[in-house]
Amino acid sequence: MSEAQNHAAALRRGKVGLPLITAYGSGTLADSVTQTALNFFLFFYLTAVCGMSNSLAGLSGLIALSVDAIGDPLVGALSDNSWSSLGRRHPFIFAGIGPLALGLGLLFSLPVGLSPLALFAYATGVSILLRVAHSTFFLPYVGLGAELSDDYAERTNVVSSRFLFSVVGAAGCLVLGQSVFMGGPGGLMHRAAYAPFGWACGAIVLAGGLATGFGTLGALKRMRPLGKPQGALVPRLARDFGQLFRNPSFIALFLSLLLLFTGLGVVNSLTLHANTFFWRLPSAVIQIILLANPAGVLLGVLISLAVIRQLEKRTVVIAGFVVTIVLQALLPLLRVMGLLPDGPLLAPILIGTALVSGTVGAVVAIAFQSAMADAADEHEHMFGTRRESLYYAGLNLSAKAAGGLGVFFAGIGLDLIRFPTNLAAQGGAGAAIPAGVLTRFGLIFGPGAAVIYALALGVFLFYRLDRRRHAQIQNDLAARQNAADIVEAGSFIEP
Repeated sequence: MSEAQNHAAALRRGKVGLPLITAYGSGTLADSVTQTALNFFLFFYLTAVCGMSNSLAGLSGLIALSVDAIGDPLVGALSDNSWSSLGRRHPFIFAGIGPLALGLGLLFSLPVGLSPLALFAYATGVSILLRVAHSTFFLPYVGLGAELSDDYAERTNVVSSRFLFSVVGAAGCLVLGQSVFMGGPGGLMHRAAYAPFGWACGAIVLAGGLATGFGTLGALKRMRPLGKPQGALVPRLARDFGQLFRNPSFIALFLSLLLLFTGLGVVNSLTLHANTFFWRLPSAVIQIILLANPAGVLLGVLISLAVIRQLEKRTVVIAGFVVTIVLQALLPLLRVMGLLPDGPLLAPILIGTALVSGTVGAVVAIAFQSAMADAADEHEHMFGTRRESLYYAGLNLSAKAAGGLGVFFAGIGLDLIRFPTNLAAQGGAGAAIPAGVLTRFGLIFGPGAAVIYALALGVFLFYRLDRRRHAQIQNDLAARQNAADIVEAGSFIEP
């Protein structure tokens, strides 16, 4: 092993350090602001405010996700196989952040007076641009995080830094939406407020992406020195994809996340509908509920730093799934049964539930992402190659199901129960919606989403990689490297 390789390996075995963790974590602002704006505001904006049909709004998200189904693995593989003076990740980080910010601004600036078909085409085209740009930035970004450390526990700290900044981004996006831009007359129904909201979010996205790009250039010295890839690109990609789905740990994580985020997509897409029309909450209470979730995420990050060090990541995820399923199904079901009527206790109960959900969700998500980095080590153990970005392409595709499959199912479900659209022109928050429609809405929003979460839990039970097995993998990889060093040294000895 060369002196540079020895130095890089020593750095990866040590602490990452607060300055680097901070610079790296700031990139999550770009992701969390984007995801919050899309998951909480976009579906409501398209249907209740702009008048697009529920099904078309859902189909728009699904089409963008279908493009991602090709783009995500391609970007991940290209990042893993790239070669430049800036390493494998940074060229993609810098290339993706500008179009991502632009797409977010354009998506919330839908022109007035478009026909339904033109409105659908505009929203879909911009969504595709945004999703591709997000992949270009985000996959190399999380791949970079997996390379910062080889330590089982230190990786949890790196992932936690992303979640700390995700709290800031999510809370900032919600405050901008609820209080700053949609806080005046008309509230969430005020169409003209959405364009400045989108561009303000885009500015935050750009700042966060540039901060992490320039702030982590110093981390290049921690990276494994990789040679230029050999052979044609297409055969390499075909080989990498084939290897990916030969790892049972990856398959379990990918499918479980796909189901989890699909259920989360249903919930997030319908949250503003639920708070406004199902729970009939005033705007001030809605804002508190929305902010309680990122506050819970912050608490969950702090808890995860202790819990995941003491317990197996698999155990943490399973326990979190059970709590999430119960919380999601219980309150809407009680409301439908008439056991949770309007009253002074309703708002505190919903706020407390949002806080607990955010806490549990953060712990589960950190354990999940840390487990994905462990699975990438297992991939190297099985096939002899590092493919962090390709692994996180699966994670990113699953997360975007929240804006694709989840919103598609939400849109279809609302049309099936004949939930009205263009509510801004029908009295806004005070629009009259039949009781039977609201009952069916509650069943979709609560028990319906909980069933999807339960399916995700069932798939995750097949994930078996634990702390002991990961330690064995790391030891084997170190032994392989030592053996390779001996062979390399011997090749320079004259006979």
